[in-house]
Amino acid sequence: MSVKYMILGSLMFSCSHGYEIKSQLAQKRFGEFGINDGQLYPTLKNLEEEGLVVKTVEHQDGAPSRHVYSITDKGRADFGQWLESADGEDRAFRYDFFRKDIFCIKSNFLRFLPKKKAVEKIQHQIDAVTNTIADLKTARSHMIERKVDPLHIKVWEYGIMNYETRLQWLNDFLKEVQKWRK
Repeated sequence: MSVKYMILGSLMFSCSHGYEIKSQLAQKRFGEFGINDGQLYPTLKNLEEEGLVVKTVEHQDGAPSRHVYSITDKGRADFGQWLESADGEDRAFRYDFFRKDIFCIKSNFLRFLPKKKAVEKIQHQIDAVTNTIADLKTARSHMIERKVDPLHIKVWEYGIMNYETRLQWLNDFLKEVQKWRK
């Protein structure tokens, strides 16, 4: 994940303060969010030092001042170059499902658990994925209501489809495990 380009991309739409940027970039996936304060604020500072964004301070009566960030022409050019480039797009995803998915790795060895424990482990995954699909669909509905860019919605739908495919696989995997002898 490129925090730099996520932030610049967010600022391509409009000027924002830090919390607003973070809120726009937060994507709930199994309780984890896409960007945190430890990434956001140092990156904003670096972007400012590089001349890719400018910060203005808005004073507010009875509230802390807001730091509002805007993308500069240099930032737009940098973002445009990144967007046009193929950097990172050619990365092979061939085995990511296996190497980076701990449950998938463990699934190869579930026969070493008692059948009941293996079924419980798979059912836990089914429940988690079902909840994630529901969260993503709710978020997609809210995006549609707010008239969010249709391209964002399409990317979200890709995520939903991925989780729906995983759910189908989990249900098939559960059926296979249930065929085991006690």
